[in-house]
Amino acid sequence: MCRADGLSAWCQRCNFLLGVGTTFRDPAWTDGFVVPMALELDQSRWELGAFRFVTAQRVPVRALSTALHAAGPYWGFTAMRRWQVLHRRWGKLYVGFGANYRNETDYLESTRWNFAYLIAVRFDLGKHNRALELGVHHWSDAWIRPPNRGENFLTLSVVF
Repeated sequence: MCRADGLSAWCQRCNFLLGVGTTFRDPAWTDGFVVPMALELDQSRWELGAFRFVTAQRVPVRALSTALHAAGPYWGFTAMRRWQVLHRRWGKLYVGFGANYRNETDYLESTRWNFAYLIAVRFDLGKHNRALELGVHHWSDAWIRPPNRGENFLTLSVVF
């Protein structure tokens, strides 16, 4: 695949996603701003993603009228298998499962390596194979090391 024609043939089945997002923790927003970037391979079957959490996150404390600092800005990376579970004229529904690496541990995650889950709806824009994808992500260590609070975030991405 060193030749240009081989590379372009390989990339015909690739998508690049770039978007914005926010973090949440049941039942409140946690003030985190996320910039997701992902490369999808083999007609959206595989995803390699980089996520920049730009702002600090806070978790509301019910007993107090304040919020607890939960996480500072950090980077997260995913490798995920995606399955298309619904295909309609207006869009597609995906679920995904894979692994996640974070460059820090904090109140939300006690491990750097975690499981990554995704539910996403992709809306076809009809122009030059462009689409919008609304995704709900969850990163969790599945109680490998308690406490297992996990990270939740909602993203809206443009698919190129």
